[in-house]
Amino acid sequence: MVRQHNEENERIKRKYFSYLKEAKRYSDVTVDAVAKALNRFEEYTKYRDFKLFHSQKAVSFMNHLYHQKGERSSERLSKATLHMTLMQLKHCFHWLAGQPSYKSRFQYSDSEYFNLSEKDTRIATAQREQRAPTIDQIKHVLNSMPA
Repeated sequence: MVRQHNEENERIKRKYFSYLKEAKRYSDVTVDAVAKALNRFEEYTKYRDFKLFHSQKAVSFMNHLYHQKGERSSERLSKATLHMTLMQLKHCFHWLAGQPSYKSRFQYSDSEYFNLSEKDTRIATAQREQRAPTIDQIKHVLNSMPA
């Protein structure tokens, strides 16, 4: 039987989600995105206890993520998706490092292994120019609307 979850992980994730909602004031959409990132990591580690985390696991997960394909497009995940997934994991494991039963297991600095290269981070966070309609196009739309 394939394992679908880890009870200890579920308890600490629930505590983390509560922290994000109540202390950090994150929206439900953001918390859901964090849950998805954690689920990707847990699937990769076959739901091993977070207490067994090692920085090398973050590196191997990152390499795995680089080769993953999107659910809808069947193309490789975008740099922005990689960046957001890794940042969410980085923040979670940084938070975990300060929790009572995790303090002795790993260090705050271990979360730094969830970083993209500087080049990939620049690509992921680049501001792209948004196309907007011209004034003539706007006037055309307004003039073609019924009164």
